[in-house]
Amino acid sequence: MPTVDEFTREQQDRLLEELNDLLRIPSVSTDPNHARDCRTASEWVADHLKELGCTSVELKASDTHPVVVADGPVQPGKPTVLVYGHYDVQPPDPLDLWESPPFEPTVRDGNLYARGATDDKGQVFSIIKAFEAVSQGGSPPVNVRFLIEGQEESGSGILFGLLEREPELVDVDVALVADTPYYAPGWPAVETGLRGLCYAEITVRTLKGDLHSGLYGGVAPNAHETLVQILSQLKSPKGRIKIPGLYEAVARPSKQERDAWASLPFKQQNFMRHEVGSRELTGLTRYSVFERLWALPTLDIHGISGGFTGEGAKTVIPAVASAKVSLRLVPNQKEKTVQRQLKRAVKAVAPKYADVSVDFIHGADPVLVDATGPYMTLLDDAFREIEGRGIVPIRSGGSIPIVPALGQKGAPVILSGIGLPDDGLHAPNEKIAIDQFLKGVRVFGRFFQKM
Repeated sequence: MPTVDEFTREQQDRLLEELNDLLRIPSVSTDPNHARDCRTASEWVADHLKELGCTSVELKASDTHPVVVADGPVQPGKPTVLVYGHYDVQPPDPLDLWESPPFEPTVRDGNLYARGATDDKGQVFSIIKAFEAVSQGGSPPVNVRFLIEGQEESGSGILFGLLEREPELVDVDVALVADTPYYAPGWPAVETGLRGLCYAEITVRTLKGDLHSGLYGGVAPNAHETLVQILSQLKSPKGRIKIPGLYEAVARPSKQERDAWASLPFKQQNFMRHEVGSRELTGLTRYSVFERLWALPTLDIHGISGGFTGEGAKTVIPAVASAKVSLRLVPNQKEKTVQRQLKRAVKAVAPKYADVSVDFIHGADPVLVDATGPYMTLLDDAFREIEGRGIVPIRSGGSIPIVPALGQKGAPVILSGIGLPDDGLHAPNEKIAIDQFLKGVRVFGRFFQKM
């Protein structure tokens, strides 16, 4: 049987073509028009795992966005690793900013561009291929259970429900989540914390219907103006969120953790210009960039709609306007508490003439995980073999809602992936470096063997 390195080198073209097949499926979970595509992606993953020798493969909990649950051949007495990932992707908009179509995988300069390339199809597929690499002949070195969902980008409600009904699915020795990046090229990382999420839509109505701005301008309350005034009162120009009580639960990271972050290679100007792509970094500047990214809550506006936004001109006073917003939460904060705080803050600043509602779309509590233990040591060893460097502990500003549920039976959860910070997840021209994908096959294959 070839080694993992030999397998990866010899099968490289096939592995990439299979990944391309998965990337071509536009499995956008937030868009009902793509429900059939999400089902197609789940069937593709399930069929692929069957071909690789998984003895039990099921599509569970939904007809349109099912969870793929698959077990590899049983290895008595060996530990069991749960592999979590998701086959759904973010919407590709705005399409005109893509250099190549988002669902037509394209290679440029050693990178594979497509929606889902790094979040999360490319990353979880590297583990699937690692399983293939160590299972040739049908005998993997450990027990492997795959739990691959189709709703991570829209709240994971289906998987949460499944795990409430069948908690034994996470009765394993360790859970591996490869939906995270390296800290930097050549610097593999393990994430010790994830921010939580509170995603909402704020809607303002000021009139029974739209009005002519010439006939009624100057007296009729404008829904867009009112909404913007409300939003502007939720956050100061210097970045402090003005929601009463929001910061009370926030605990600053320990000096040891802050010192570890300070030792990471980091050049603020490079980060600002080449990764963020701006002329200035905003936020609470008395805190470090890492604390602002990983350990402080945020409030962002994602989109505003209402009135007229088409070509040409239409002199209308809009009756209704809405904004999609989210707060990223940090350890000790609770999503339900923040929901109440946001709703109270919006109502407090809303003018009496407006009907204002706050509807919550999805969210999750923040997470802190233990980055020590024997399985973490094994993964660190695997990275040292393949990358030449062990894992550095960092936090993430992002959220993976299901992580607490994966560890509800006591299994440690390892958050360590093979993406890179500039992969553009959730943005146009999302990519994964081909070398990183192949490195993932090798690293996770060695991890299985070391287990």
